[in-house]
Amino acid sequence: MSVILHKWNTLINTTLNPLSAPVQQLSDESIKSIITALELESENVRNLLIEGVIDRKKIMDKQNFVQITQAMLIRLLNKLHFYKQMEGLDNKRMHLFNTISQHLEDVLNFIEDFFRNYFDRNEKVPTPYLLTSIEELCAQLDQLQEIMKLNEKIDDELTKILVNNFNTLCSLKSFGPSYNELIYQKDLMNELLLDKVLESESSIREVLFYFNFNHDAYVAYLFGKFKSLTESFQSNKDEIAALRYEQKTINQLRTRLNCFFSSNMPSLKEQLNSWIEEEIKFLQTDTPSSVLIKTENETENKIQTSLSVSKLALLIRLMVIDKIITNRVVAQVLRVVIRTVTTAQSENIGFSSFESKYHKPDKGTITAVKDLLFRWINILNNL
Repeated sequence: MSVILHKWNTLINTTLNPLSAPVQQLSDESIKSIITALELESENVRNLLIEGVIDRKKIMDKQNFVQITQAMLIRLLNKLHFYKQMEGLDNKRMHLFNTISQHLEDVLNFIEDFFRNYFDRNEKVPTPYLLTSIEELCAQLDQLQEIMKLNEKIDDELTKILVNNFNTLCSLKSFGPSYNELIYQKDLMNELLLDKVLESESSIREVLFYFNFNHDAYVAYLFGKFKSLTESFQSNKDEIAALRYEQKTINQLRTRLNCFFSSNMPSLKEQLNSWIEEEIKFLQTDTPSSVLIKTENETENKIQTSLSVSKLALLIRLMVIDKIITNRVVAQVLRVVIRTVTTAQSENIGFSSFESKYHKPDKGTITAVKDLLFRWINILNNL
């Protein structure tokens, strides 16, 4: 525990811990004395923080000092939130816990404001702050959903992708987001709700590219858009021209520096550029259909598996996310897999189908792969 938080640590984990020292044993005078002391200690902690940063000469030491203090404040806030959920709390105890929480939040905000360069935005946000933010975000989500559904120009699938993204956080399916993750979602929502952004899909696209919304579902959605576009042309030359135009358009869209939905995946532009380049390369080969049929039917040189296409696609995705497979171009990986592996049906794997199952695994497949991984663990234990 950071030395400068020693008094608050003792107060929260020992003196006021309902499991060891019920607060009802404290007199009104004691409670009043604690609240008065909190105000003095809050100012004292601020001064000690400033002195601590100034006294440390090395940037790394300053950063470690600030981030350790930040992490301890967050844990104390979470502990108080846990106390407040316990049954039998009277108004005096609740008021005392709320007062302490407010002092802790004020100091945490002080650190974020005055020591911004050292503040750890990868740290999980404290529960009280998270709940307040979720309440605001959920109110905005209702507004977003209503506007998008009333606009016939916006694809229902795009509406579903955005609503599901925000709803994951609002429904508390996503526990423990970091400051960066929460700020990203709040900034994205605020930008989408600006005047005229929701008037067309192109203006929404500009915002999503600006925020590098490299969400799997959105990437798959854009792949589908490109495929529908190229299918309307009769010649490879026209398809390539259309893809080049789309590539030029997306590359000219603004992108915010160091901004992303997922840090584990390449940027939105990078994924789309890779897909387009692979598609154009394939179209430029202009391989005769007879040669394609012959190549696709040559399964004797392939790795034969008992997996379904869906399970194979999900396993490949797990290896990409965990960076076991380190190729930057996902489309290239998928093409290599379908050329070298057969599934339980012993049929040739279509790229479009495989790519779709890679980006959008269904719940049944996820459950089946979980069972498969558990079986592997048992096999490992017996080796």
